[in-house]
Amino acid sequence: MNFFGHATVACMHSDEPRFVLGAMLPDLTSMAAIRVQRVGDEQLARGLDLHHATDRAFHACAPFLTLCESALLELERAGVSRAAARAVGHVGSELLLDGVLSSERAARAAYDRALEFALERRLERELHCRGDADADALRILLRRLRGAPIPEGYRDPDFVYERLDAILARRPRLSLRPQDREPVRGWLRAAAPLLERDAPAILELIMR
Repeated sequence: MNFFGHATVACMHSDEPRFVLGAMLPDLTSMAAIRVQRVGDEQLARGLDLHHATDRAFHACAPFLTLCESALLELERAGVSRAAARAVGHVGSELLLDGVLSSERAARAAYDRALEFALERRLERELHCRGDADADALRILLRRLRGAPIPEGYRDPDFVYERLDAILARRPRLSLRPQDREPVRGWLRAAAPLLERDAPAILELIMR
């Protein structure tokens, strides 16, 4: 599940900004290329624990597994490499789900408050990073997210493709080739309404 999905699940438990931020934190720190060794705030830590529990449930739920399988079969058949097809199914599904969930007003409000909280606080007091990384990189990312058309942009499969292409380009083995563009865009367009249909069931499975 991607960061906004985690914010949505967290909001179903509590909309406290530190808790919601903690639930998104592993995804956000990965995007900022920093590794957090530990957190010094109880609410952040609770959110972090929820993140890992949510991912375990999401990665085991049938609708997600079905989409990943369909991406592998259809995209390999279209000439996309096996590694890239797997990545498209996994990451693409998560981004599309963020788009579906972006219409949840309570979750969007909780997400916005969590970003504002993080930008107002000196997070280095709560985040203890590995190596020479620090919270400044995370703050830069959060400012960028606050001004980006995210998560609502993920309602558009073509927007998801562009984001997915940029994400996978960082890993040569997973990167998409020019000839992969149309098959991947086609799969994303077909997957979007399936996630729209299955999102309530996915959330129910996660909350069990």
